[in-house]
Amino acid sequence: MPPEQSLPGSLACLIEIARAAESRTESTAFHSEKVARVAHGVAKALGKPKAVLERLLLMGRLHNIGLVGIRDSVLLKTTKLTSGEFAHIREHARLGADLLAAIPQLADVAEVCRRHHERWDGSGYPDGLAGEAIPNPARLIAVADVYCAMISERPHRDSLPRAVAAEIIKEERNRLLCPECVDGFLAWYDRTDGRIDLF
Repeated sequence: MPPEQSLPGSLACLIEIARAAESRTESTAFHSEKVARVAHGVAKALGKPKAVLERLLLMGRLHNIGLVGIRDSVLLKTTKLTSGEFAHIREHARLGADLLAAIPQLADVAEVCRRHHERWDGSGYPDGLAGEAIPNPARLIAVADVYCAMISERPHRDSLPRAVAAEIIKEERNRLLCPECVDGFLAWYDRTDGRIDLF
């Protein structure tokens, strides 16, 4: 993992909080780092400028920081979630946005925290945004997030092979996921075989 010494102390601290929140479960440890790497690769495949690529790394690393406010009894549960527990999990999007909203320099990152579960067809949460109403960085993070979740084992399901996950991403183009971002993902996948190099 690249050193965080070049980041201001407050940013490095926030990243460590996000990592600690995810590391409560073995299956989600390093999830945000993986999302950051994939989103960076997707954006690079789309020809985004260097400043955007660097910002996406930060957005990816912090997109799930709201998990810090999710109860262990829900986050660590290995059986099916109740509707109330699922609603509690979904609160992480709002919690993360609220946590970062007090820092003006991170307004765009806070927006990604809130919007990364919105879906192209409007079926996502928390606000049911659709299409281009969803900020582009959140759409990029969403594709990376979905892919990384599918290829990782979870308490309630096995991981999917990378090729199967990529095919599902392709099928969700223009439905749940932004078509441009899916195209970028597929270009990244073709170049890397979907492998994520963390270290």
